[in-house]
Amino acid sequence: MGKRLRLRRNLLGLSQDELARRLGLTSQLIQKYEAGETRISASRLYAIAVQLAVPITWFFDEMEGKKRPSIEPKQTAEAQDWSELVTKRESRQLLELYFGIADERLRRKLMEVAQLLKTTDAE
Repeated sequence: MGKRLRLRRNLLGLSQDELARRLGLTSQLIQKYEAGETRISASRLYAIAVQLAVPITWFFDEMEGKKRPSIEPKQTAEAQDWSELVTKRESRQLLELYFGIADERLRRKLMEVAQLLKTTDAE
């Protein structure tokens, strides 16, 4: 749950201090939540979900994966790689720029260009 909290906070570009301030907490407590050192009460989790603009169930997606033995280790590694990728500043900036393009047709064209560049780079 702490990893999902850190992931979402980073995706929004919030510091631990800023999130703590919004919740009326200390940044040390946010740090402990993210590290899994301190459990998060249901009411506190709800408040965090509101601040991070996600449904409370978003924090439990990670737990569902652990319950299902059918998930292959390769898929879990890919999910972890993706999680690390989206926490990078460059990735967040690219996502913000992409979704900042109001015209859906232009966004699709940008995706086509990206696919062409990827194909060209692979050759």
